[in-house]
Amino acid sequence: MEDKAEIEKYIHDFILNRPHVFILGAGATIAAIPNGDRNGLKCSVMNNFLEELDLSHILSGVELKTTSTNLEDIYSELDTMSEYSSVKDELENKIIQKFSQYELPDQPTIYDYLILSLRSKDYIFTFNWDDLLIQAYNRVCHFTNDLPQLVFLHGNIGVGICGECGAIQAYRNSHCYKCDNKSLHRPKLLFPVKKKNYNLDPYISNAWNGFLEIIKNASILTVFGYSAPKTDVEAIKAMKTAFSSTFRRYDQIEIIDVKPESELLDTWDDFIQPTNYHVKTYNNLFDSFVGEFPRRSIEGYYKRLYSGWWGQSSLRLKSCNALDELKDLLSPLIQNEYKKNFNVI
Repeated sequence: MEDKAEIEKYIHDFILNRPHVFILGAGATIAAIPNGDRNGLKCSVMNNFLEELDLSHILSGVELKTTSTNLEDIYSELDTMSEYSSVKDELENKIIQKFSQYELPDQPTIYDYLILSLRSKDYIFTFNWDDLLIQAYNRVCHFTNDLPQLVFLHGNIGVGICGECGAIQAYRNSHCYKCDNKSLHRPKLLFPVKKKNYNLDPYISNAWNGFLEIIKNASILTVFGYSAPKTDVEAIKAMKTAFSSTFRRYDQIEIIDVKPESELLDTWDDFIQPTNYHVKTYNNLFDSFVGEFPRRSIEGYYKRLYSGWWGQSSLRLKSCNALDELKDLLSPLIQNEYKKNFNVI
């Protein structure tokens, strides 16, 4: 029989050497700008998307069979009718124009808190088209370069791809940082949900391949404002297969959403089962593991669940009025990281 110390070390290494993975849906962006962006613009979920963002006129004269107000349902039907190919193009162009207007407010948003609460071993995968996450990254990266990796599963208006060397970068760049080419293009944004062929776009294909590998190895998987729509059949099927294909008894699921807990547990049951129902639901980010243990979520999870520790973190996320205040709050953790000290404070 293995020595007890060896078993404990195995569990310790197994948990701490793996990432904290966030999956973001439209609910996360809504939480980031609940009162609108810098100019009062608000975001919307897929249901009633066109109406809420004042884009319904695009479908003027289009005869649809679906009665759904979900943008992805509408696009899926348009995709089956060649006579509406120009409408599809206009729809994507209008979405780009609309989301290009969004600007973060000056005060810290949920995206600022989230990015600064994770480290480079962690990942944020998002389904959102807006570039508010990128904007937040660009303004907090001056506090530390040890920040999570961002991946955009449905493309993003802020992502640019070089037409020459294929380097991925900010679309706002005037030229490629790698080869100086001035031809940048965005990955595709809209796919028909019932037959999402992500292989048609190299960036999206690579993003999904990486995502499905990473979620196999997450110690904590946090779903934030993503409803796992039943219409997104291919995506959900792939996620379920990847997540359930590995040993997960030591892993944790978190769900951050305003929906009732019973509804959330039912929606994500296929993901919760493999963890032996290690699941917590929250209404906001501050109550989650990164709220209690910013930049130390995996370490805090291990200490709380496997080391018999009943204490409280002395450094929690809290609402800040300015970015410099948020920087000062997390400064002790960041300073310790320079010394290779990742212990919970």
